[in-house]
Amino acid sequence: MGSAQGIDSTRKTRIVATMGPASRPPATLRRLIRAGVEVVRLNFSHGTHASHAEAAAAVRQASAELGVPVAILADLCGPKMRLGRVQGDLVQLRAGSTLLLTESGGIGTEERLVVEAAGLVSRLQPGHRILIADGAIELRALRRHRDGMTCRVLHGGLLRSRQGINIPGRHAGVAALTAKDKRDLAFALSIGVDAVALSFVRGADDVLALRRLLDRRGARPFVIAKIERAEALENLSSILQVVGGVMVARGDLGVEIGVENVPLAQKRIIREALRMHRPVITATQMLESMIERPVPTRAEVSDVANAVLEGTDALMLSAETAVGKYPVKAVMTLAQVARQVETAGMTASAVDIPTEEEDSAMAIARAARIAARAVHAGGIAAFTASGRTARLVSSQRPTRRLFGFTDNEATLRRMRFFWGITPMKIHHARTSEAMVAEAEAVLLDRRLMRLGEKVVVVCGEVSHAGATNTVKIHTLGGAERDGKRAAHAQRKAVAGKGARRATASAVAGSVAVRSRKSPRDGTPRRRRGRSES
Repeated sequence: MGSAQGIDSTRKTRIVATMGPASRPPATLRRLIRAGVEVVRLNFSHGTHASHAEAAAAVRQASAELGVPVAILADLCGPKMRLGRVQGDLVQLRAGSTLLLTESGGIGTEERLVVEAAGLVSRLQPGHRILIADGAIELRALRRHRDGMTCRVLHGGLLRSRQGINIPGRHAGVAALTAKDKRDLAFALSIGVDAVALSFVRGADDVLALRRLLDRRGARPFVIAKIERAEALENLSSILQVVGGVMVARGDLGVEIGVENVPLAQKRIIREALRMHRPVITATQMLESMIERPVPTRAEVSDVANAVLEGTDALMLSAETAVGKYPVKAVMTLAQVARQVETAGMTASAVDIPTEEEDSAMAIARAARIAARAVHAGGIAAFTASGRTARLVSSQRPTRRLFGFTDNEATLRRMRFFWGITPMKIHHARTSEAMVAEAEAVLLDRRLMRLGEKVVVVCGEVSHAGATNTVKIHTLGGAERDGKRAAHAQRKAVAGKGARRATASAVAGSVAVRSRKSPRDGTPRRRRGRSES
């Protein structure tokens, strides 16, 4: 896994693809990864545990064969209400017709739809709006029937089995983590997923409930909160404080707050996530037309471009790769649009947004961006045990290439969620000097950087995680030259010719800035200057 030879380090925005029948064949999966997929999503609203286990194994195998780290995201269903099976898996609902909405079981028809959500029909009142398939189909409750609720079809269309059903504003008291989610979570952890997405989050308490469950199991996957309720928007800041990242789940969010309010909500979520240095995934209908067509609409391309410009870390494809006719083409299109937009240099970043008081690690990440620009460095190398250092550097959206070095396989895959980070596996080192030496060899061997280029190194104490306190400017291949310079200086000193000048010459070429919290290690501390941004 350490080779990562197939990684595209020129595209910064990450791509999440949903696994399904269209992407399950091994050859297709390999093509998807080559096209640019960094994260594979397992949607637990569909499929079985057996099919998800098979998919996860296939991802791990393809990842190993291609030498590219790929993360697996388990997307929990949450308290989403769904219809049951419909006749032939597809029925046509016509505007103006009436039908019965029931929980009595059976196969649905255009005259009778079965709901797989206990108590939903009893909560309905005449006049309530009922939205199906992210609002594409709309019903209105008319009158109660002994077996359910009679409804009128206001907006018809083709209805598929197990599509979502929503009653806007009627989620009060419904917890985000259901009994099904708990079973699915246990299974997802057993197959080694890297991240878990929690659906229909209301506030921080929902996320903390999931974290307590994970702690009891001794598991630490990356936790993503899906923002798809009006309550989540109201509690966005507190949610961001307790999650690893968030997802702009525009489908159900549009049903909840109205489609006309989704664009501004998306901007706000991305902006807040950047302010809090949390990665954000923008999802739902990114390239919806490519489910059936090989070319996207101009509006879809603009939608993708705007998400990139707003600063999203990742873009997610759902049905496009799960059941679409052109899954690989859809990924290639997403990658091409993202790469083209990024070249404009107009992507929003945490630098553009006022942030709260920073800790030393965040100050170091900011310093790395400034130093890389000042010395025209070819890249920034972040050494990380947990992924936090890489995440903080990523949030600064530097224009230089970003490399995340770790000796931890889980961290290697976790970095696939972070904007711009090219993850690299290295061996565990006892000293920071050994870490930098191995990273230099990796960068040069894979021709990611050239001899003589400068790289800004961000690291901390090797002995424990969470101690990022150093940013250093390192010249690739400079150690050998520094050794010759030191030997020459020593000869001059022995000859009595300017010892002070020789000492200065010996240490030239290595500049380090440490935070005030840096442990004593014999390195003189520099005075802190004024922040540049």
